[in-house]
Amino acid sequence: MYKRRIPFFPLAFLVKMAIQNGGVSLGRIHVFILYLFRYSILEPFRLLEVFIYDRKISRHELAQPPVFILGHWRSGTSHLQNLLYQDPGNTSTTIYTGLFSDNYYLTRPWLKKVLNALCKLFKAQYSIQRTDMDLDIPAELDTGLCSACSAYSYTWGHLFPKYFEKWMKERVLLEDEAAAAGWITEYDFHIRKLSYWSKNKRLIVKSPGDTARLKHLIKKYPGALFIYIHREPFEVFHSNQYLWSVIQKQNSLQKITQERINSLIISTYELLLRNYLHQRDLLPASQRIEVRFSDLRDEPMREVRKIYLALGLGKLPEAEMAAFIGANKNYKASSYTTPPELEKEISVKWDFAFKEWSYKKPGA
Repeated sequence: MYKRRIPFFPLAFLVKMAIQNGGVSLGRIHVFILYLFRYSILEPFRLLEVFIYDRKISRHELAQPPVFILGHWRSGTSHLQNLLYQDPGNTSTTIYTGLFSDNYYLTRPWLKKVLNALCKLFKAQYSIQRTDMDLDIPAELDTGLCSACSAYSYTWGHLFPKYFEKWMKERVLLEDEAAAAGWITEYDFHIRKLSYWSKNKRLIVKSPGDTARLKHLIKKYPGALFIYIHREPFEVFHSNQYLWSVIQKQNSLQKITQERINSLIISTYELLLRNYLHQRDLLPASQRIEVRFSDLRDEPMREVRKIYLALGLGKLPEAEMAAFIGANKNYKASSYTTPPELEKEISVKWDFAFKEWSYKKPGA
């Protein structure tokens, strides 16, 4: 944590990460230069924010326990986060506070307006969610950890996918006690930072890696609430192929093959969900609920009402929820085909998930 006080620490850290994680692919050098430019030009705001706010944030106590959204990437976690974000009493990481997590206290009042205006002018798209870009869209907390140049973020695995499995093992499984302690300390700082900035609103936390870190989260936040969302496995697989195509095009500093991507999706899904099932009973029954994505998609108000009732979240803000649902009712599922050999591999390796949540395999 003390390293944040060192001038231009993020620049040195980013260069170090590139050296230690296989370098930058030739076709991605321009992205790396953009990252370096971002950290160079905003360094004065980062340093000033550290000296003004760090101690205040560290002393801040959460007024209410966080709500953690669990589930593999593309299982419906973003849709659920968007719904819960409509509650005026809730807050969450957004694209802006995620990308500029090291300086958003000082830059958000003016820079967000400028960037949103440019996005609108040039009709920029938020490809991950297939919608118009708006920096107020909710996003992953781990993105903010990465943007703050924390060594404890698994998002480095998306930037340096040649070492993706290493990042999943070290920053999601957290088998090393020192790594686990370091991660929860920095994660908690960003949770407190969001809480302090929002004046004690209830925090909705979404980072898929949390699905396998329940024992650490419930220990740190004994009163925390958890919502696990699951989706038909083959839909998850193909949606993750799309996610990886966006990451490779826009964010990653290394190019990997489609075969490698397929392998990472299959192994990561198994890692996350098996660990979730292994740790699920550590959570008190009154503090957790499981939701099926198809139910949330088809009957969002009904399902959110169930969540509020089961977890004791108070009065459902029906007007805000209905407005959001009405504006996003034209969702269309993408079609896909799975090659026979890949279909067989997924059916075998993800068999436990098909059984646990009662999904039918193709041809069954």
